[in-house]
Amino acid sequence: MKILSVLFAGLLLYTTAAARQPQQGVAVKKAGDGFHLYIDGVQTYIKGVGGTNAIDVASASGANAFRTWGGTVESIKNDTELAAASNMYILQGISMTKDSASYFDENYKNKVRADVRQLAEAYKDEPRILAWALGNEIELGNANIRAAWLFIEELAQLIKSIDKRHLVITVISHNAEALDSIARFCPSLDFVGINSYGSIVSIADMVNKSAYKGAFMVTEWGPTGFWEVPKTSWGAPLEQTSEEKRQVYEQRYNNYILANKRCLGSFVFLWGQKQERTPTWFSMFLERNVKGLPVSGEKTPMVEAMQRVWAQKEPPQTAPVIKSMRLNRQVASGNVRVRVGEIIAAEVDATDREQKQFTYVWEILKEATVLGFGGSYEPRPDRYGEVVTSGKNQIKTSVKEPGNYRLFVYVLDNTGFASTVNIPFQVY
Repeated sequence: MKILSVLFAGLLLYTTAAARQPQQGVAVKKAGDGFHLYIDGVQTYIKGVGGTNAIDVASASGANAFRTWGGTVESIKNDTELAAASNMYILQGISMTKDSASYFDENYKNKVRADVRQLAEAYKDEPRILAWALGNEIELGNANIRAAWLFIEELAQLIKSIDKRHLVITVISHNAEALDSIARFCPSLDFVGINSYGSIVSIADMVNKSAYKGAFMVTEWGPTGFWEVPKTSWGAPLEQTSEEKRQVYEQRYNNYILANKRCLGSFVFLWGQKQERTPTWFSMFLERNVKGLPVSGEKTPMVEAMQRVWAQKEPPQTAPVIKSMRLNRQVASGNVRVRVGEIIAAEVDATDREQKQFTYVWEILKEATVLGFGGSYEPRPDRYGEVVTSGKNQIKTSVKEPGNYRLFVYVLDNTGFASTVNIPFQVY
């Protein structure tokens, strides 16, 4: 009897110790009418950024993850080292085509299968990877078809046969039909990533009305997209000022991401800089190393916004606040047109909470005509004339070639923050 008692006590001690051990890997668990994400047994809400730019700034600002859209064994190694150094997690993308024909092409599918297997085997035990993201908005081409979603399901099962630690998802645009297709054809996915910009105000309604009943994450979000805003009479989309963007970043995060119980977190877009209709539309940092342009990756008010909502307190330093900009006394929505050679007089009204002195950088770019699709590469539009840098909030200039242009101003407070605004105009 004494031996049995000792064995029972030992078993109880072992069971108790095992229960205290953190649960290894990443998991999604139902919690009432919502869901929670766990990493090694610790409930974790994802405060993520899109891209690998300035990860030190992201971490210091309160972020705990970053997202990539693809990678090789070599590039992922670099990203995991970056994540480890910054105490971050990675939503690791696996690139897939938007062309429906490829999902009937065994050569293409075999290559993807081989790539996916290689990545899963190489990183099945990597603690810094959160999940594998199969594709990004494949339905934006013509691939919202059964064959494509069945291939996503096949790949999800392939990864899970190798990698027991990480989750597997796919990422779609704000698309109810695609979400219903995932519910029907992709049962092995652990949650769904949804990219949503101006339409994020209706994301809860879309998800709740769909056939999909699982968790989701907002894998891209930010300003109102160029496809969602009013346009000039010649078709130029009207970009929000950086102050308007700051406001919507804060509102959208608090009201449509943080407040949604089925949402596991988000990745704000873009924690870096890219040309997409303009150099500033989705960019949360200014450009670097552009010849003749004296800016060097300054933070925009959208970075300030994320510092505020992630920490739920005021950041120690804030960006300039652009109240308005006028060109020949007209705002951007005024369909501004000028004659060839006519004087263009522009003025920007900006203030600063810390009352810093401003530097104003003025630049005229031709309207973008070489356009990407679904976030693909776009070249920076050609500049007209020279960049003007001064301490004045006004400028007078002229354009001597007919065409469609934008006048940009960058307002720098010389503390590492900058705000932007632009007005499209037509020269005839």
